[in-house]
Amino acid sequence: MTAEERVTADERMAAARTSGPPPLGERPAIAPAGRLGALVVSSGQTAVGADGRLIAAGRVGAEIDLPEARRCAWQCTLNVLDAVRADAGGLARIASTVRLTVYVASAPEFTDQHLVADAATECLLRVLGPERGRHARAAIGVAALPTGSPVEVEAVFELA
Repeated sequence: MTAEERVTADERMAAARTSGPPPLGERPAIAPAGRLGALVVSSGQTAVGADGRLIAAGRVGAEIDLPEARRCAWQCTLNVLDAVRADAGGLARIASTVRLTVYVASAPEFTDQHLVADAATECLLRVLGPERGRHARAAIGVAALPTGSPVEVEAVFELA
């Protein structure tokens, strides 16, 4: 056992109270998905395409129109499914979609977040089918999202 492994979480917590966060630099490792029993929870996924770059950037209702925002929500949902597929070992393991949360970076006057979220819902229904893709949902307008993405999607799935 290494010295690091011998230090308890309580001891690390006490040290964290006095040290503060590390300087900006390399970001911490974040799991694309995590499990709790039969549930898989995706991390929030932004509108990053296959090339690793955002497919659009800006706020919906300002720089981004509704059709582009819906395209972003679709891409975010594909990214969620990719993360869950990698964690679960395949999409066939998904028994049901429990909850979908869609965050929309919105201009102050934009109030159609639900129409953006509909694209994410439609993607899940198309990929997983009506039985496994139907879910509870929230569509939330926010001031900004990481890296300027217009949309971020996260979901909770139950595995078979």
